[in-house]
Amino acid sequence: MLNNLLTNAIKYNREGGSVRVSLERHGDMFEIAVHDTGFGLSREDAAKLFNDFVRIKNAKTRGIEGSGLGLATVKKIAGLYHGDATVTSELEQGSTFTVTLKAALPEKRTQP
Repeated sequence: MLNNLLTNAIKYNREGGSVRVSLERHGDMFEIAVHDTGFGLSREDAAKLFNDFVRIKNAKTRGIEGSGLGLATVKKIAGLYHGDATVTSELEQGSTFTVTLKAALPEKRTQP
């Protein structure tokens, strides 16, 4: 999942842009966020991103290759771990992709 998010953050970034990754724990959930300073997305395009075979094509992204399955797969895997994948984005400002995953509970130890 992280590989897909990082690859996308680099591919869809502007020249000289940056990528930042953070990991936080909120109770029983881990949150991984990948923020880029790239092209950004409209609200309408962002709403479609996690569907199979969706690629947002415009003048800036037309030459970037991909199958349109990466983010759909990220969301499906996150769901298997009782989590989710989301995006917040603003055109020409960049995007933040966030994956939440349920933390594994430590095994209970029994006294002999």
